[in-house]
Amino acid sequence: MSNQGAVHRLFLLPGSVARDPAVAAYVEERLKKGVYRAIGESHFGVADVPAPVVKRFAELAAQHKLFLWCHIDDATVEAMLKTYPDARILWAHAGMSASAQRVGELVDRYPMLWVELALRTDVAPGGTLDPAWRALFVRHPERFLVGTDTWVTSRWESVREASEAVQRWLQQLPRDVAEQIAWKNGERLFPPP
Repeated sequence: MSNQGAVHRLFLLPGSVARDPAVAAYVEERLKKGVYRAIGESHFGVADVPAPVVKRFAELAAQHKLFLWCHIDDATVEAMLKTYPDARILWAHAGMSASAQRVGELVDRYPMLWVELALRTDVAPGGTLDPAWRALFVRHPERFLVGTDTWVTSRWESVREASEAVQRWLQQLPRDVAEQIAWKNGERLFPPP
């Protein structure tokens, strides 16, 4: 992939991100470059949702029409969507452990929620697409994306295997649904600058 197709995002490491005002100032300064499509992947918990820095991230995301890319659990993503209804949320890994039913409840209820599926092996355990995930993808094909999540260089060794696993379950969907999830949603949501 060329750099033109890359999604520029401000990656925020776990820790005191939600309560460190220096991080908000850093993000504001970086956004002046005009190349970013998302703020995150940020890690925080439900108690951090009202924190001034998280509030500022949500304001900046809405103001600049960016995604707030959050690696958070289902309770935290729901709190974010209720607290900041104007912020577009990209939920990293669908929370890692939220069930298809829970993800579906949230996607049904909140139109500002999109879901990224990297590292979700439960979507197709043993290579067979889970019926609950399949039904959800068919119901909301425009709200899901696949990714690789290579947060450390050692993860590059598993990209091919993970991509092949995703390709197998995508082939079990209707072609138009599979294409939306595989690349069309990414192209639509993150157009080149």
